[in-house]
Amino acid sequence: MLGPPENWRPRALSVREKLEIVVRQGGKEPSGARLNPLEGVQFDHDPALQRRRWDVEAQDTIPPSCALEFIVALNKPTHGVKTPVDQREIAKTKRLEGRTGKDKPKRKMPSRPFPKLQRGFR
Repeated sequence: MLGPPENWRPRALSVREKLEIVVRQGGKEPSGARLNPLEGVQFDHDPALQRRRWDVEAQDTIPPSCALEFIVALNKPTHGVKTPVDQREIAKTKRLEGRTGKDKPKRKMPSRPFPKLQRGFR
């Protein structure tokens, strides 16, 4: 399996860990833009958790999900641009693994109903 199980979630980051990440980055995004707490700062796993390999023994991703070296602080607008790119790559991985729709039964195609004619006085 390439990614973690569907219902798996990593533990939440503590305030101390978030501060360590911001200090490590020098208060800036990786692109060099200054972090703006008024816009909102979000913490992004890089690479995304669903794109990481799954370690069955440790019940965690490789690298570990809360390893601070692989978490980046981003401004909310920047994170909003990065997330759809990750989602496309995650969807492609699921398609290649065959994880999409495997539990979903096929639906029968409904027959087309004939239109009811409203014949009356014209």
